[in-house]
Amino acid sequence: MVHSVINIGRWVIDFLFATDRYDIDGVLSCLYDCGASMTTMDEAESLMKDHKRDKGFSYSNPKTKRGIVVVGPSSSGAEFINTLVHEIRHVADAIAKSIGYQLDGELPAYVSGEAAMELVDVICEFGCRR
Repeated sequence: MVHSVINIGRWVIDFLFATDRYDIDGVLSCLYDCGASMTTMDEAESLMKDHKRDKGFSYSNPKTKRGIVVVGPSSSGAEFINTLVHEIRHVADAIAKSIGYQLDGELPAYVSGEAAMELVDVICEFGCRR
C-alpha cells in the first residue's frame, strides 16, 4: 500500500493506493480518524475483502475536515486514473459543499487539480503502465 497525505485548504486527505485485504486495518484506522461511522467502516471492510480490481471509495467528513480516498488494485494504468479521478471528484464536491460553493462551479475543479498536482508521482507510478 502506498499512503500519501495532502492538505487542501483546512482539509487533510489521506490517499491510499494499491490496497489489498492485508491493508484493511490501516484503511479502517484512517476512516476512524476521519470520524466515519461503524456502518461506513463495515462497508469499506466488505469492499476490501471482495478484492476486486478497479474499485475504490472515498469518505469525507466536513466536521473534522478530513477525508480518505482508497484506490485498490487496478487492471491497467487507465483504470487506475479512472478510479482516482472519480474518487477525487467526490472529495472535491464535499469540500466545495462544506464551504457553500455550488458543485458546478470552479472550486471542485481547482480542488481536483490541486490533488492531482500533489499526487503526480503516484499518478505516474500507477497510471503510466499499460
